[in-house]
Amino acid sequence: MIIVGVTGGIGTGKTTVAEMFRRMGAAVIDADEISHRLIYPGRPAWKKIVSTFGKAVLRRDYFIDRKVLAQKVFSDSRQLKKLNGIIHPLVYKAIREKIARIKRPDPSALVILDVPLLLEGGGQKHADKLVVVAVPRDVQLKRACEKFGIGESDALRRIKAQMPLKEKIKIADFVIDNGGSLISTEKQVRAIWKKLVGA
Repeated sequence: MIIVGVTGGIGTGKTTVAEMFRRMGAAVIDADEISHRLIYPGRPAWKKIVSTFGKAVLRRDYFIDRKVLAQKVFSDSRQLKKLNGIIHPLVYKAIREKIARIKRPDPSALVILDVPLLLEGGGQKHADKLVVVAVPRDVQLKRACEKFGIGESDALRRIKAQMPLKEKIKIADFVIDNGGSLISTEKQVRAIWKKLVGA
């Protein structure tokens, strides 16, 4: 089994790259999907978030208002650290369980960990190889604004709350430049696939 961490910054296209690997035959574990399920009303993470950040982060239906929570944590690094302290251990526990479930029937699987904060959360220890998806800063800013429906200042705050892409690139086994066409990105993904699985 080969476990590949796919990371980058907000708006760099990690999930697009992970999906390309999935189409080639990889099993993909999506940390965002896991974290969204962890904060459903009544779940332990939900309870900790509400007790830490107050009921102001709840919508009328008792789901976490992710925009309100994001405004709180991306404007104060201490609050972001608290949130990550609640979420990250639970996400990595779920990731370990999913890896074990994949490995049982398919010990030679290629597993992609699609994890936005892989390096910030210490998750690289779960991966054999690291792929960093990178784009120029202006492209990243535009995509982040579009994806989250936020202004440039909010997008910049989120970008600055993450490890700089330059630092991630330094420790990557592979770097994918996702600033061009999807065809160009897919060619890079295929080249990495061939190096990893030899096919």
